[in-house]
Amino acid sequence: MEEKLNISHYFLFTLIFASLFLCYKMINIYLNPVIFGIILAILAAPLFQRVKTRVKGKSGLAAGILCVLLLFVIMIPLLILITLIIKQGIISFNAINHWVMAGNLEKIFQDYEKFLPDISFIKDIDINATITSISTNGGKFLIQRSGAIVSNISAVFMNFGLMIFVFFFVVQNEKKLFDYIFHLIPLSTEHETILIEKIKAVSKSAMLGTLVTALGQGIAGGIAFAICGLPGFFWGAVMSFTSLIPVVGTALVWVPAAIYLFLAGQIKSGIFMIIWSIIIVGMIDNFVRPMFMSGSANMSTVVIFFSILGGLNLFGLAGLLYGPLIFGITMVLLYIYELEFNSFLIAQDNKTSKKKSKK
Repeated sequence: MEEKLNISHYFLFTLIFASLFLCYKMINIYLNPVIFGIILAILAAPLFQRVKTRVKGKSGLAAGILCVLLLFVIMIPLLILITLIIKQGIISFNAINHWVMAGNLEKIFQDYEKFLPDISFIKDIDINATITSISTNGGKFLIQRSGAIVSNISAVFMNFGLMIFVFFFVVQNEKKLFDYIFHLIPLSTEHETILIEKIKAVSKSAMLGTLVTALGQGIAGGIAFAICGLPGFFWGAVMSFTSLIPVVGTALVWVPAAIYLFLAGQIKSGIFMIIWSIIIVGMIDNFVRPMFMSGSANMSTVVIFFSILGGLNLFGLAGLLYGPLIFGITMVLLYIYELEFNSFLIAQDNKTSKKKSKK
Protein backbone atom coordinates (compact mmCIF):
# COMPACT_ATOMS: atom_id res chain seq x y z
CA MET A 1 0.00 0.00 0.00
CA GLU A 2 1.50 3.31 -1.08
CA GLU A 3 1.40 6.17 1.40
CA LYS A 4 0.90 9.73 0.19
CA LEU A 5 3.42 12.31 1.29
CA ASN A 6 2.18 14.92 3.71
CA ILE A 7 3.68 17.91 5.50
CA SER A 8 5.09 15.75 8.31
CA HIS A 9 7.05 13.72 5.75
CA TYR A 10 8.56 16.83 4.20
CA PHE A 11 9.41 18.12 7.66
CA LEU A 12 11.15 14.82 8.41
CA PHE A 13 13.09 14.99 5.12
CA THR A 14 14.23 18.51 5.99
CA LEU A 15 15.47 17.40 9.41
CA ILE A 16 17.27 14.41 7.91
CA PHE A 17 19.07 16.50 5.28
CA ALA A 18 19.98 19.14 7.87
CA SER A 19 21.37 16.55 10.29
CA LEU A 20 23.29 14.79 7.53
CA PHE A 21 24.78 18.10 6.47
CA LEU A 22 25.87 18.84 10.05
CA CYS A 23 27.38 15.34 10.32
CA TYR A 24 29.31 16.01 7.12
CA LYS A 25 30.61 19.34 8.46
CA MET A 26 31.76 17.67 11.67
CA ILE A 27 33.72 14.84 10.01
CA ASN A 28 34.77 16.74 6.89
CA ILE A 29 38.46 16.94 7.88
CA TYR A 30 38.48 13.20 8.58
CA LEU A 31 36.54 12.23 5.47
CA ASN A 32 39.46 10.94 3.39
CA PRO A 33 40.67 8.30 5.88
CA VAL A 34 37.06 7.31 6.57
CA ILE A 35 36.29 6.83 2.86
CA PHE A 36 39.55 4.99 2.23
CA GLY A 37 38.85 2.75 5.22
CA ILE A 38 35.40 1.89 3.85
CA ILE A 39 36.71 1.22 0.34
CA LEU A 40 39.56 -0.94 1.66
CA ALA A 41 37.01 -2.90 3.71
CA ILE A 42 34.88 -3.48 0.61
CA LEU A 43 37.90 -4.65 -1.40
CA ALA A 44 39.21 -6.83 1.45
CA ALA A 45 35.85 -8.59 2.03
CA PRO A 46 36.83 -11.84 0.20
CA LEU A 47 40.16 -12.00 2.06
CA PHE A 48 38.36 -11.32 5.36
CA GLN A 49 36.04 -14.25 4.77
CA ARG A 50 38.98 -16.59 4.11
CA VAL A 51 40.82 -15.42 7.24
CA LYS A 52 37.60 -15.67 9.27
CA THR A 53 37.22 -19.30 8.19
CA ARG A 54 40.80 -20.04 9.25
CA VAL A 55 40.22 -18.57 12.74
CA LYS A 56 36.97 -20.53 13.23
CA GLY A 57 34.53 -17.70 12.58
CA LYS A 58 36.00 -15.13 14.97
CA SER A 59 35.25 -11.85 13.16
CA GLY A 60 37.17 -9.59 15.52
CA LEU A 61 40.33 -11.70 15.32
CA ALA A 62 40.11 -11.91 11.51
CA ALA A 63 39.67 -8.13 11.24
CA GLY A 64 42.58 -7.58 13.64
CA ILE A 65 44.85 -9.79 11.54
CA LEU A 66 43.99 -7.78 8.43
CA CYS A 67 44.67 -4.50 10.29
CA VAL A 68 48.15 -5.73 11.27
CA LEU A 69 48.68 -6.83 7.67
CA LEU A 70 47.77 -3.33 6.43
CA LEU A 71 50.22 -1.83 8.92
CA PHE A 72 53.09 -3.92 7.55
CA VAL A 73 52.06 -3.56 3.91
CA ILE A 74 51.38 0.20 3.83
CA MET A 75 52.63 2.25 6.77
CA ILE A 76 56.01 0.75 7.62
CA PRO A 77 57.26 0.53 3.99
CA LEU A 78 56.00 4.10 3.39
CA LEU A 79 57.95 5.49 6.35
CA ILE A 80 61.09 3.61 5.28
CA LEU A 81 60.69 4.89 1.71
CA ILE A 82 60.26 8.51 2.83
CA THR A 83 63.37 8.25 5.03
CA LEU A 84 65.45 6.81 2.18
CA ILE A 85 64.19 9.45 -0.28
CA ILE A 86 65.12 12.30 2.06
CA LYS A 87 68.56 10.79 2.74
CA GLN A 88 69.28 10.19 -0.94
CA GLY A 89 67.95 13.63 -1.87
CA ILE A 90 70.35 15.34 0.53
CA ILE A 91 73.24 13.28 -0.90
CA SER A 92 72.20 14.23 -4.45
CA PHE A 93 72.09 17.96 -3.73
CA ASN A 94 75.48 17.77 -1.99
CA ALA A 95 76.87 16.00 -5.05
CA ILE A 96 75.58 18.84 -7.26
CA ASN A 97 77.37 21.33 -5.02
CA HIS A 98 80.67 19.45 -5.29
CA TRP A 99 80.26 19.06 -9.07
CA VAL A 100 79.68 22.81 -9.56
CA MET A 101 82.47 23.83 -7.15
CA ALA A 102 84.89 21.62 -9.09
CA GLY A 103 84.45 23.90 -12.12
CA ASN A 104 82.65 21.34 -14.30
CA LEU A 105 80.04 23.87 -15.36
CA GLU A 106 82.67 26.29 -16.67
CA LYS A 107 84.27 23.48 -18.66
CA ILE A 108 80.92 22.70 -20.28
CA PHE A 109 80.41 26.31 -21.42
CA GLN A 110 83.98 26.45 -22.72
CA ASP A 111 83.33 23.35 -24.84
CA TYR A 112 80.01 24.62 -26.20
CA GLU A 113 81.38 28.11 -26.87
CA LYS A 114 83.41 26.66 -29.76
CA PHE A 115 80.18 25.68 -31.52
CA LEU A 116 77.91 28.44 -30.22
CA PRO A 117 79.86 31.73 -29.98
CA ASP A 118 76.76 33.64 -28.87
CA ILE A 119 76.79 31.69 -25.63
CA SER A 120 79.60 33.94 -24.38
CA PHE A 121 77.06 36.40 -22.91
CA ILE A 122 76.37 33.79 -20.24
CA LYS A 123 79.82 34.47 -18.81
CA ASP A 124 78.46 37.70 -17.37
CA ILE A 125 76.09 35.66 -15.19
CA ASP A 126 77.47 34.01 -12.09
CA ILE A 127 75.96 30.63 -12.94
CA ASN A 128 78.17 28.74 -10.49
CA ALA A 129 76.85 30.80 -7.60
CA THR A 130 73.28 30.52 -8.86
CA ILE A 131 73.29 26.73 -9.21
CA THR A 132 75.20 26.31 -5.96
CA SER A 133 72.58 28.44 -4.22
CA ILE A 134 69.73 26.42 -5.75
CA SER A 135 71.24 23.08 -4.81
CA THR A 136 72.14 24.31 -1.31
CA ASN A 137 68.63 25.62 -0.76
CA GLY A 138 67.26 22.35 -2.13
CA GLY A 139 69.31 20.40 0.39
CA LYS A 140 68.21 22.71 3.20
CA PHE A 141 64.60 22.32 2.07
CA LEU A 142 64.83 18.54 2.29
CA ILE A 143 66.41 18.75 5.73
CA GLN A 144 63.69 21.14 6.88
CA ARG A 145 60.95 18.97 5.43
CA SER A 146 62.44 15.91 7.09
CA GLY A 147 62.12 17.75 10.41
CA ALA A 148 58.52 18.67 9.57
CA ILE A 149 57.73 15.05 8.73
CA VAL A 150 59.18 13.88 12.04
CA SER A 151 57.35 16.59 14.01
CA ASN A 152 54.04 15.82 12.28
CA ILE A 153 54.40 12.07 12.38
CA SER A 154 51.60 11.93 14.97
CA ALA A 155 49.17 13.40 12.40
CA VAL A 156 50.21 10.79 9.84
CA PHE A 157 49.66 8.00 12.35
CA MET A 158 46.34 9.52 13.44
CA ASN A 159 44.97 9.50 9.88
CA PHE A 160 46.26 6.01 9.27
CA GLY A 161 44.91 4.89 12.66
CA LEU A 162 41.52 6.38 11.81
CA MET A 163 41.50 4.54 8.49
CA ILE A 164 42.38 1.27 10.25
CA PHE A 165 39.73 1.94 12.91
CA VAL A 166 37.03 2.39 10.26
CA PHE A 167 38.35 -0.60 8.31
CA PHE A 168 38.24 -2.82 11.44
CA PHE A 169 34.53 -2.24 12.06
CA VAL A 170 33.31 -1.99 8.47
CA VAL A 171 35.03 -5.17 7.27
CA GLN A 172 33.23 -7.12 10.00
CA ASN A 173 29.82 -5.61 9.36
CA GLU A 174 29.98 -4.86 5.64
CA LYS A 175 26.89 -6.86 4.73
CA LYS A 176 24.75 -5.48 7.57
CA LEU A 177 25.91 -1.94 6.84
CA PHE A 178 25.16 -2.05 3.12
CA ASP A 179 21.92 -3.97 3.64
CA TYR A 180 20.74 -1.15 5.89
CA ILE A 181 21.91 1.61 3.51
CA PHE A 182 20.29 -0.04 0.49
CA HIS A 183 17.13 -0.67 2.51
CA LEU A 184 16.84 3.12 2.89
CA ILE A 185 17.53 3.74 -0.80
CA PRO A 186 14.36 3.39 -2.95
CA LEU A 187 15.96 1.17 -5.58
CA SER A 188 15.32 -2.46 -6.47
CA THR A 189 17.69 -5.13 -5.13
CA GLU A 190 18.91 -5.79 -8.67
CA HIS A 191 19.90 -2.16 -9.19
CA GLU A 192 21.49 -1.93 -5.75
CA THR A 193 23.63 -4.96 -6.60
CA ILE A 194 24.72 -3.36 -9.87
CA LEU A 195 25.63 -0.16 -7.99
CA ILE A 196 27.76 -1.86 -5.31
CA GLU A 197 29.52 -4.05 -7.88
CA LYS A 198 30.40 -0.93 -9.89
CA ILE A 199 31.78 0.75 -6.76
CA LYS A 200 33.94 -2.32 -6.07
CA ALA A 201 35.17 -2.55 -9.66
CA VAL A 202 36.04 1.14 -10.02
CA SER A 203 37.70 1.34 -6.60
CA LYS A 204 39.82 -1.72 -7.27
CA SER A 205 40.76 -0.53 -10.74
CA ALA A 206 41.61 3.02 -9.65
CA MET A 207 43.73 1.96 -6.68
CA LEU A 208 45.56 -0.87 -8.42
CA GLY A 209 45.94 1.09 -11.66
CA THR A 210 47.45 4.09 -9.88
CA LEU A 211 49.71 1.98 -7.65
CA VAL A 212 51.01 -0.29 -10.41
CA THR A 213 51.51 2.63 -12.83
CA ALA A 214 53.42 4.72 -10.29
CA LEU A 215 55.53 1.76 -9.20
CA GLY A 216 56.24 0.65 -12.76
CA GLN A 217 57.23 4.13 -13.94
CA GLY A 218 59.38 4.64 -10.86
CA ILE A 219 61.24 1.37 -11.40
CA ALA A 220 61.67 1.99 -15.14
CA GLY A 221 62.85 5.56 -14.53
CA GLY A 222 65.20 4.45 -11.77
CA ILE A 223 66.81 1.92 -14.11
CA ALA A 224 67.39 4.61 -16.73
CA PHE A 225 68.95 6.98 -14.19
CA ALA A 226 71.18 4.23 -12.81
CA ILE A 227 72.38 3.31 -16.30
CA CYS A 228 73.22 6.97 -16.93
CA GLY A 229 75.23 7.15 -13.72
CA LEU A 230 72.67 9.17 -11.72
CA PRO A 231 71.07 8.24 -8.34
CA GLY A 232 68.52 5.68 -9.54
CA PHE A 233 66.64 5.02 -6.30
CA PHE A 234 66.06 8.68 -5.44
CA TRP A 235 65.00 9.88 -8.89
CA GLY A 236 63.01 6.69 -9.49
CA ALA A 237 61.04 7.41 -6.30
CA VAL A 238 60.52 11.02 -7.41
CA MET A 239 59.24 9.77 -10.79
CA SER A 240 56.76 7.52 -8.98
CA PHE A 241 55.25 10.58 -7.30
CA THR A 242 55.31 12.78 -10.42
CA SER A 243 53.58 10.02 -12.39
CA LEU A 244 50.46 10.98 -10.42
CA ILE A 245 50.42 14.38 -12.17
CA PRO A 246 48.32 14.27 -15.38
CA VAL A 247 49.68 15.36 -18.78
CA VAL A 248 53.27 16.23 -17.71
CA GLY A 249 53.88 13.44 -15.20
CA THR A 250 57.36 11.92 -15.22
CA ALA A 251 58.58 14.45 -17.83
CA LEU A 252 59.09 16.82 -14.91
CA VAL A 253 62.03 14.60 -13.91
CA TRP A 254 63.50 13.00 -17.02
CA VAL A 255 63.47 16.11 -19.26
CA PRO A 256 65.78 18.13 -16.94
CA ALA A 257 67.90 15.01 -16.50
CA ALA A 258 68.32 14.64 -20.27
CA ILE A 259 69.25 18.35 -20.57
CA TYR A 260 71.82 17.93 -17.81
CA LEU A 261 73.35 14.92 -19.58
CA PHE A 262 73.63 16.85 -22.85
CA LEU A 263 75.25 19.82 -21.09
CA ALA A 264 77.65 17.46 -19.34
CA GLY A 265 78.75 16.13 -22.72
CA GLN A 266 77.13 12.72 -22.20
CA ILE A 267 75.29 12.81 -25.53
CA LYS A 268 74.65 9.07 -25.76
CA SER A 269 73.29 8.95 -22.22
CA GLY A 270 71.04 11.96 -22.93
CA ILE A 271 69.62 10.31 -26.06
CA PHE A 272 69.15 7.06 -24.17
CA MET A 273 67.30 8.89 -21.38
CA ILE A 274 64.89 10.51 -23.85
CA ILE A 275 64.20 7.32 -25.85
CA TRP A 276 63.82 5.15 -22.74
CA SER A 277 61.52 7.63 -21.01
CA ILE A 278 59.27 8.19 -24.01
CA ILE A 279 58.98 4.54 -25.04
CA ILE A 280 59.32 2.49 -21.85
CA VAL A 281 58.16 4.88 -19.11
CA GLY A 282 55.49 6.46 -21.33
CA MET A 283 54.22 3.05 -22.43
CA ILE A 284 53.56 2.07 -18.82
CA ASP A 285 51.35 5.13 -18.28
CA ASN A 286 49.60 4.80 -21.64
CA PHE A 287 48.80 1.10 -21.31
CA VAL A 288 48.81 -0.03 -17.68
CA ARG A 289 46.38 2.52 -16.18
CA PRO A 290 43.84 2.32 -19.08
CA MET A 291 44.15 -1.47 -19.01
CA PHE A 292 43.09 -1.60 -15.35
CA MET A 293 40.37 1.02 -15.67
CA SER A 294 38.84 0.00 -18.98
CA GLY A 295 39.07 -3.70 -18.08
CA SER A 296 37.61 -4.01 -14.59
CA ALA A 297 35.68 -0.74 -14.49
CA ASN A 298 34.52 -0.83 -18.13
CA MET A 299 35.42 2.82 -18.78
CA SER A 300 36.86 4.31 -21.97
CA THR A 301 40.30 5.95 -22.02
CA VAL A 302 38.80 9.41 -22.59
CA VAL A 303 36.49 9.05 -19.58
CA ILE A 304 39.38 7.77 -17.45
CA PHE A 305 41.56 10.74 -18.44
CA PHE A 306 38.98 13.40 -17.60
CA SER A 307 37.84 11.63 -14.42
CA ILE A 308 41.41 11.59 -13.09
CA LEU A 309 42.14 15.14 -14.26
CA GLY A 310 38.93 16.49 -12.76
CA GLY A 311 39.33 14.43 -9.60
CA LEU A 312 42.82 15.80 -8.96
CA ASN A 313 41.61 19.35 -9.57
CA LEU A 314 38.68 19.04 -7.17
CA PHE A 315 39.94 16.67 -4.46
CA GLY A 316 43.72 16.79 -4.74
CA LEU A 317 45.64 13.51 -4.65
CA ALA A 318 42.57 11.66 -3.36
CA GLY A 319 40.93 12.54 -6.69
CA LEU A 320 42.87 9.67 -8.28
CA LEU A 321 40.29 7.47 -6.56
CA TYR A 322 37.32 9.83 -6.20
CA GLY A 323 37.32 11.01 -9.83
CA PRO A 324 36.93 7.58 -11.49
CA LEU A 325 34.61 6.48 -8.68
CA ILE A 326 32.22 9.40 -9.22
CA PHE A 327 32.28 8.95 -13.00
CA GLY A 328 31.70 5.20 -12.61
CA ILE A 329 28.75 5.67 -10.24
CA THR A 330 27.29 8.29 -12.58
CA MET A 331 27.45 5.85 -15.48
CA VAL A 332 25.68 3.19 -13.39
CA LEU A 333 22.97 5.63 -12.30
CA LEU A 334 22.36 6.58 -15.94
CA TYR A 335 22.16 2.86 -16.79
CA ILE A 336 19.63 2.31 -13.96
CA TYR A 337 17.65 5.33 -15.16
CA GLU A 338 17.56 3.82 -18.65
CA LEU A 339 16.28 0.51 -17.27
CA GLU A 340 13.63 2.11 -15.06
CA PHE A 341 12.26 4.40 -17.77
CA ASN A 342 12.99 2.21 -20.77
CA SER A 343 9.37 2.03 -21.98
CA PHE A 344 8.91 5.78 -21.60
CA LEU A 345 12.17 6.53 -23.45
CA ILE A 346 11.25 4.16 -26.29
CA ALA A 347 7.81 5.80 -26.54
CA GLN A 348 9.46 9.21 -26.74
CA ASP A 349 11.84 7.97 -29.44
CA ASN A 350 8.89 6.59 -31.43
CA LYS A 351 7.08 9.93 -31.16
CA THR A 352 10.13 11.72 -32.48
CA SER A 353 10.45 9.24 -35.36
CA LYS A 354 6.78 9.68 -36.33
CA LYS A 355 7.11 13.46 -36.37
CA LYS A 356 10.17 13.23 -38.62
CA SER A 357 8.43 10.82 -41.00
CA LYS A 358 5.40 13.15 -41.35
CA LYS A 359 7.70 15.99 -42.36
